[in-house]
Amino acid sequence: MTPLEKADVQGLVVSGYARMHHARYVMLRVNTPTAARRRLVDLAERLTTAERAEWSGCVNVAFTGTGLAALGLRADELDTFAAPFREGMVLPHRQRLLGDTGPSAPSRWQWGHPGRTGASAGRLHVLLLLFAADEPDLQTLDEDVVGRLTVGGAFEVVHTLNPEPLPGTQSLGGKFGVEHFGFADGMSQPVIAGTGQETGLGGDEARRQVVATGEFVLGYANGYGRVTPSPTVAGTDFGRNGTYLVVRQLAQDVAGFNRYLAEATGDDTGVRRDEAIERLAAKLVGRWRSGTSLVRSPHRDDVDLAEDNGFGFAEVDPDGERCPIGAHTRRANPRDGQGDDAHRSIELANLHRIVRRGRVYGPAPRDPFTDDGRDRGLIFICVNANIDRQFEFIQHTWLNNRHFGGLYDEQDPLLGAGGTFTVPQEPVAGRIHGIPNFVTTRGGAYFFLPGVAALRCLGLLSR
Repeated sequence: MTPLEKADVQGLVVSGYARMHHARYVMLRVNTPTAARRRLVDLAERLTTAERAEWSGCVNVAFTGTGLAALGLRADELDTFAAPFREGMVLPHRQRLLGDTGPSAPSRWQWGHPGRTGASAGRLHVLLLLFAADEPDLQTLDEDVVGRLTVGGAFEVVHTLNPEPLPGTQSLGGKFGVEHFGFADGMSQPVIAGTGQETGLGGDEARRQVVATGEFVLGYANGYGRVTPSPTVAGTDFGRNGTYLVVRQLAQDVAGFNRYLAEATGDDTGVRRDEAIERLAAKLVGRWRSGTSLVRSPHRDDVDLAEDNGFGFAEVDPDGERCPIGAHTRRANPRDGQGDDAHRSIELANLHRIVRRGRVYGPAPRDPFTDDGRDRGLIFICVNANIDRQFEFIQHTWLNNRHFGGLYDEQDPLLGAGGTFTVPQEPVAGRIHGIPNFVTTRGGAYFFLPGVAALRCLGLLSR
């Protein structure tokens, strides 16, 4: 196994910057290519790397395909990047693949759709990711880094996303964030081989969670034992130590979710109402609110098991009697539950993993059953070296697949609209109909997150 060249890898790949409680995502447009490239040379020296992933004021940067073109990359160089990145997220076939239709259609997005008029329409070139320990430090960092990039009109700010501070979104244990539906988030993250984070994992735990370096960073062997194709710029390997980012703004209908739980359990006899609501919520998600898996504790939440992520489905829950086959988390990572060979199932699942780096946005509602008109949800960010085999595969083949795991006409219960959901139970499985749409896409784009050396190369182009 080749060790990761941490000094050349941007820190976001290996860290969600949990100690940096405040974040800001600034989207920019290239106005003057020559001046913009000069600014990138300076920015390369300011980037936070995987070698020093968390320190006061973390800075990372990524680019869209149109952004790289605006900075001077030729068509033949852009052709060496992955097709989904070049094509973007809003092509008609990709809208169908990702489920970005109806209320989630790109024509309704707040940012990321090139055909709309407005501040960020067709002008999203650069994503600057800023992290700091507190709000004053974040503001100082913004003024410094963004100020340097925009001086003289080199770049122009076109849109900004402001996630909520982390202290207000910690779980009971304080380790994991909590999304607006009330569930601990970030429970099942793969460990990237070669980062040193796999130290301490042994046996079955390591086999389940440690994933090949090349699944997340270009220039290293992936899960097939091959090196994923890397883009070339100016005759050099521009992709080495870089990766692709998927960024999506996902609005959550918190009131709708909670009202649905209450309505759907209204005739649940023999069980306390609050218990019935929590049980159904856990069945839809696949975990209790604390993050405890239904496989580990099928009948009640147990916070002592919240951090236990070394479970599988094949041995104790092959038919989904504990955690339903169609539950959100089981779809997102089927683990050993696909087919008859559990070991092979894990190997196959690990070919489609992503590392999530998102944060919630918008305030928590005062009344979880009342729509207060405020926009809230998740700024989903994930790292993957192969967009179509990782993020898009998960979205299309697992989450949106109506026949996932042998089911019939069912979608992910959080992401699908008007769907059905099967809850195995004795003597007859229950089937829930007409589940509303709880999550709506409000924006999105594919980005390339270069290595530090590649960013310097980009900045020094003379075109």
